[in-house]
Formats: sequence, C-alpha cells, structure tokens
Amino acid sequence: MIARLTGLALMAMLAGLPLIILPEPFLGALAALALAVGAAGALAPNVSLATAGGTLALIEYTLALLLGRPDPDPLTATITGVGLVLLLASVHFASRTHGAALGYAVLRSQARHWLAVAALGVVGAAVLTLGGEALALALRGAALPMVVAASAVGALMTVVGVIALVTTSRRDA
Repeated sequence: MIARLTGLALMAMLAGLPLIILPEPFLGALAALALAVGAAGALAPNVSLATAGGTLALIEYTLALLLGRPDPDPLTATITGVGLVLLLASVHFASRTHGAALGYAVLRSQARHWLAVAALGVVGAAVLTLGGEALALALRGAALPMVVAASAVGALMTVVGVIALVTTSRRDA
C-alpha cells in the first residue's frame, strides 16, 4: 500500500510541476489526463498505465518548457527525471508485491535502494550540467556544424560502447 501511495504522490507531483512553469488551461487539461492515467496505474498497480501517465506528464513538461521558454533550471529537470524513475520503480515494486505482507526490513531495504538510485541520478545530472556548462564555455564562438559533428561523434561512441558492453560474453573466474 505504501508503494501505491508513493506512486500516487509522485504522479501528482509530475503532473503539477509543469503548471508552475506555465499555468495554461490546456496544460491543466493535459495534467488532469496524466494524473488520471498515472493514478490508475499507481493504484492498480499497473506499470503500463503508470508509464503512460508519466509519459503524458513528460509531454506536458516539454510543452511548458517549449511555450514558456523559462531560464534553464537543472533542479526542476532533475526533480522531474528522479520523479519519473521513482514512479516507475514504486509501481513495479507494488505490482511485484501485490497482496504480500511486507516487513519493515523489506521496506527499509527498498527505500535505501530507491534513494541510491535517486542519488545516482542527481549526481549524474549535476555532472552532465557542469560538463555542459564547461562545453558551452569551450565552444563559445565555434561554428554550429562543428558542434553538431562533435556531438554526433560522441553519440556514436556512446552507442558503440553500450553495444560492446552488452554483447561482451561474461566469463566467471
């Protein structure tokens, strides 16, 4: 029950956050739809519905940023990302333990796991934000095609690294 209520609270936060950026009626309607779908997923517990609700909230957030054009705010973006991850983790946990009696040790262990995942996400976002700021300073005045080419090479190397990591055979020692 705690995981369901956590998912419900996270879904309400994700649906309401974009309205702080840009309080428009059509965003409010999208927020209500996202909250309804996501709340159904959190309470059911159904990972597919929770994912759909989180996706609608992310679309709402994107529209608020696109139309409102606020100053860059890494904190709000990080909160949104961590909220989405924790929403899906809590709903998945609720679906796996549906109807089971859970002891406090299990709940504490799961809470520690979620906090570690959230902390890792926050640290990753901070590193990427600082790296982006450093890159922006280093590339000030650079031609856009050069920046796009460097980004494409970086994306290609990331994909190659992930493919190599996934396809490497694992040997037990």
